[in-house]
This record gives sequence, structure tokens and C-alpha cells, in this order.
Amino acid sequence: MPSLICTLFEGHYHLGAAALINSLHQHGFEGDFVCGFRGPKPAWAAQADQLVSKIRIHWVELKTGIHLTNHKPRFLIDCLAMMQPDASGSLYYLDPDIVIKAPWSIFERWAKTGVALVEDLNASMPAGHPYRLGWHELYASKDRRVARSLERYYNAGFIGLPKESLPFLQLWDEIIAWSAEKAGGLGKLKNALPHDLFHSADQDAMNMALELSLLPIHAAGPEAMDFIPGGHLLSHAAGGIKPWRGGFLREALRGKAPGLPQKCFYDYVDYPIPVLGFWEKRGRVAELKLAALLGRFYTRR
Repeated sequence: MPSLICTLFEGHYHLGAAALINSLHQHGFEGDFVCGFRGPKPAWAAQADQLVSKIRIHWVELKTGIHLTNHKPRFLIDCLAMMQPDASGSLYYLDPDIVIKAPWSIFERWAKTGVALVEDLNASMPAGHPYRLGWHELYASKDRRVARSLERYYNAGFIGLPKESLPFLQLWDEIIAWSAEKAGGLGKLKNALPHDLFHSADQDAMNMALELSLLPIHAAGPEAMDFIPGGHLLSHAAGGIKPWRGGFLREALRGKAPGLPQKCFYDYVDYPIPVLGFWEKRGRVAELKLAALLGRFYTRR
């Protein structure tokens, strides 16, 4: 078995998952793609195998009641178990609001001997940062010790892992359980205030696991997700407004022009899986162009 990629989604996020698969297909990925989903299967699932012949799509219905982002390490553990012991590839997770923009061979190289990650938009988090010091107090209460000093904070929307990463995934899953103790559950994407111990439970827990682990880190800067200009690897439409939902003009009138991730999404909505209907796509693209034009003259800072 070559590499295995997985994602998690429910509701309208299936449209993002379809665009993600299209981007993988167009950039040369051949292998297994696991859709962990909650709720009904998307309509395009019935024809996916015929449309995407070089990618084997597997469907895993999830019954968990927690927010799916907090299910990532547990799902990755289950997906790792699907890989054969002699598999030559790696394991990858991508959020369904991400598309890839580079040949898949680059991603294979990235995660072969270490954990592939992208720095978050606000990536600077020195060893003496007050948030990290709070993490260290938590580790001490759990009889854990920092394994290495880190200076950067990483986004959990994309991660690539060598096959020998089970201990790291188990640690990540354990720390998410710690966050449930602090926040009273795992049902939310964000918890309380930004300076709380676990604001983004899955992402904070992943960064904590990196401090407690010696798994080599292979990281790219925030430009790799189009958080800032200059990237050529991934495009991540992070935040509340998803490109398949439209609303670009409304946001532009509020002073927020569409960014590169909103534009990149529409490069992958036609083939091989039709993500949007012809007229729906045409209207959204026209709105996107008008919003981008407006954004040249009106931006709220």
C-alpha cells in the first residue's frame, strides 16, 4: 500500500472534501483516501469510485459526539491500523477546507522521516512564552516532562506522519483528553478565551505533544498554507467563511477582500468530481471577482 490520506467532515464540508480529492488527483496522488464523516453521505459519493479511478476512497461513518476536529488523533490511529506493515508510504491528515497546489511527490518526501507541519499564522511562540509556561505546569501535574524546547506554533489542519508515529498519536489523543478535563468536554471547535490553556483543543494538544516527543519536525512557514503570500504547497481556507458557501461580496463590503485560499478552491471544483453545479459555480466565481475588485479600493485595517 502506498501513502494513505484522511479527512473528517460533516454537513456542507463535504464540498471541501470533494475539492481536496480533486486537487490530489490533479497533482498525482495515487493511493487510499479515507473520508471520516458524520451524518448522511454526500451525493457525489455514489460516483466517486468511477470518477476518481486512481484514488481508492473509503468511507468511515462516525458516531462520536465530540467535535470532529478533536477526533483527529483517534481517527489517525485507526487509519494507521489500515496500513499494511510493509507499506512504503506515510500517513496524512488534511482538513476539508484545504487543497494542495504542488506535485504529490513533494509531500511524500516531506513526511518520510519526520512529522510534516506548517506554521500557524501567528507562529512565534518562544520557549518562555507565557502560554508554554502554562503548558509546562500542566505537564508537571500529569508527571510529564518537556522533551525539547520549541519556538514555533503549528497549524493542525495538515499533518504528515511516518508509519512509526503511533506513540506520538497516542500522546496527542491523551492530551486532548486532558483538555476535556479543563474545558468540560470536547464538543466545541474553540474553548472560551484565546489565552485559556486549551483554546483550540486539537491544535494546542498537538503542539504540546510535539514538546513532549522527539519525533523529528519537518516544518514549512505560514506561506505554505497561503496564510501569507509566497506559498506553493497548500491553500487553507481557515476561519468561519468557507469558499463553497459564497458571501464574498458581503465580506468585501465589510472591508475583508477574498484571499488566495478562496480563489484556489475554485481551481478544483470541476474535475474529476463536480463539486458545484454549472450555474452555482458561475455565480460564485463572478461574485468572487467582483469582491476581489472591490477589495482593491476598500479594505478595513
